[in-house]
Amino acid sequence: MNQNNPIIEKLELERMGGPLFSGRERGILNRKKFNLDSLDEEDSIINVIIPENTYSITSSFFMGLFGDSIRKMGNRENFFSKYQFKMPDRFVNKIDIYIERALRENTALI
Repeated sequence: MNQNNPIIEKLELERMGGPLFSGRERGILNRKKFNLDSLDEEDSIINVIIPENTYSITSSFFMGLFGDSIRKMGNRENFFSKYQFKMPDRFVNKIDIYIERALRENTALI
């Protein structure tokens, strides 16, 4: 990824419904809807915006949405350099756990 002049894009979870984000299928559908497979390959930084009024983000939804991206990036640091999260503090630990879990698994079926 070219860090000299990256394109910055937004991925706002509020565009995916909410305030409860759950279900692997829903995550996968949103992954396709927002074309994350292509974004993974582009020289861009994605600001992921999790709204303050979000009640919950389940691991199944998160894995459906970001699991493939996490595994493509290969580690937590690379994923966070591409996908920069702006979220309420209450989700920081959960997201870290979900990322570590994705890195331990070899398939999207977590």
